[in-house]
Amino acid sequence: MFAARTLLLLATAGLVAGCSSSNSSSRPRRPGDERLKAIHFEGNKHLREKTLVTGLALHRTLKYGRAPDPYLMSVDAERIRGEYLRRGFLDADVRSRTDRKGDDTTVTYTVEEGVRATTRVVIKGLPQDVPPENVRAVLALKDGDPFNYATYELAKDPLRIVVEDAGYAHVQLEAEVIADRANHTAVIALTYTPGPKSVFGKVEITGVDGKLRDAVESRMQLAPGQPYSTSALVASQQQLYGLGRFSTVRVQPVKEGGHSVIDVKVDVAEGSKREIKLGIGAGMDSASYEARARAGYTIVGWPFQMHTFSLDLRPAYARLRDTGEYEPRIRAIARDERQDLFWTYARGIVEGGWNYLAVEAYTSYGPRAKLGFETPVKTDKVKLRLGWSIERLRFRRISPLIDEDLQARIGIGLDEIQQVGAYEQSVIVDLRDHPTNTRYGVYGEVRVAEGTPAAGGKYSYIQLVPELRGYVPLGPVVFAARARWGRFFGQDVPATERFFSGGSVSQRGFSERRLAPQVRGDVMGTTTEVPYGGTSMFESGVETRFPIMKIKDMPLGGVVFLDGADVVEEPARLSLSKLHLALGFGLRLHTIVGPLRFDFGYRLNRTGGMEPAPDDKFAFHLSLGEAF
Repeated sequence: MFAARTLLLLATAGLVAGCSSSNSSSRPRRPGDERLKAIHFEGNKHLREKTLVTGLALHRTLKYGRAPDPYLMSVDAERIRGEYLRRGFLDADVRSRTDRKGDDTTVTYTVEEGVRATTRVVIKGLPQDVPPENVRAVLALKDGDPFNYATYELAKDPLRIVVEDAGYAHVQLEAEVIADRANHTAVIALTYTPGPKSVFGKVEITGVDGKLRDAVESRMQLAPGQPYSTSALVASQQQLYGLGRFSTVRVQPVKEGGHSVIDVKVDVAEGSKREIKLGIGAGMDSASYEARARAGYTIVGWPFQMHTFSLDLRPAYARLRDTGEYEPRIRAIARDERQDLFWTYARGIVEGGWNYLAVEAYTSYGPRAKLGFETPVKTDKVKLRLGWSIERLRFRRISPLIDEDLQARIGIGLDEIQQVGAYEQSVIVDLRDHPTNTRYGVYGEVRVAEGTPAAGGKYSYIQLVPELRGYVPLGPVVFAARARWGRFFGQDVPATERFFSGGSVSQRGFSERRLAPQVRGDVMGTTTEVPYGGTSMFESGVETRFPIMKIKDMPLGGVVFLDGADVVEEPARLSLSKLHLALGFGLRLHTIVGPLRFDFGYRLNRTGGMEPAPDDKFAFHLSLGEAF
């Protein structure tokens, strides 16, 4: 046996990059100058050549075509042996030789790996109320597993924290690896000195006052007298950052003197209160070409401390594809959001604005307002949303294909003011590991809206839209699926609330809004399809996401998908066996603001003359964020 200090010394040597005596700039070679042509390995069964050559001093010598240095060769041999020691090959031996042919020299390292050591874990000094199984669960190496020093090194802090979380704030851990060569075993010896069991004392908060201080106090995941745990400190810090008001948050225990009562100091610093956003862009959809601009202003803590007020202006100028005419598009919204309305984590929203929007069938314009309330239900994984909305819209530039007979048949009146008032409720269950870069989990949502004169509108209807998504990882590959269904109950369906499908987040074989009931006819000598929406809808999709490479440290991934969807006027005509299907592929460049996404979808069926968009067999989509 020998102590882990020796093993660690040799293991560390295996990772330290050597310094080559050659300069970074190569000088011209003359005939007769020796140069290193290749580095070879023999006998390496468990480690690849690429793994072994990384970090070798001779690797740089090879790059610049210099002569091999015997000293560096011996140092590199120890580095290679150190790498094997880290993997548990305690008897590994490495020898080097050179073979010269003319000016070219090949350095060959012969490796005798020996038997790989297995792991044995020995735990001493553990408190009686901390089961050994809890410690072993943190260490990824189990008894009998092949030893790996890197895995052991990464587990040192979690091995201490598992006892600290049980209330032992002053716990100390002495961890070492003892190599038992005779039995080909690496013994991981863990010796704990737990100290007294501790509880949280007083909590001191600095850097904030008023209602915001109350919000900090209510988000603390610990209280005086509660058993001490590191996880409570970390959870408190995460909750304070999640409030979105602080640039820095420090939640630090005071451990001086070895006392059993641990006070906590919370120091926060408010972030910037004002933010201005400006941007320009361009876009194209089935109705128009568009130049866009955006201006936004946000002020935190106004008009009151727990409020956030924002203005969002999105003007655009569009050229309509069917008529060639130009017209503006405008969206202006003012929004006030109140944190901790009624109780902690609940949010209230007041929103008002004005829209001017052109689509294929018409241009709508007018004011809108909204009240919203959101609260978690016992856990942040389940949320309840309640709301009321009202809008008053007029219509212009109505397509000549949307005639009076069609309007009467489908129950939309574009020649009169549309006033829609509705109550809205949603229940969301989010069990995903990450909201934007999801690898596993489930997401479900049920949304209901009731249009009624009691809400200030002229229409009476019920809209029901449930959705379910699932994600399953298999190594680096992720399999994802989703299904979304929607239906209106009642014959009184507003023109702007009807269902449309197609686009980057629905059926990717169609352009935006093109999968929907439509009317076809001649407009100014051109055969035109104008979608007007349906009252029943189903969307589904399955896709496989896989990594490809990295571009300047940004992961590039690929996707293969199959989408199926349909939107109909009569619910009885919706058939899950006759969906519009599209097969496609895509690329994802994961940037700091989210995945930059390109998708290509090709329609597999229902491309006849009576189907939506019969002349479009495929569609391209460029967007930000995953499809689901």
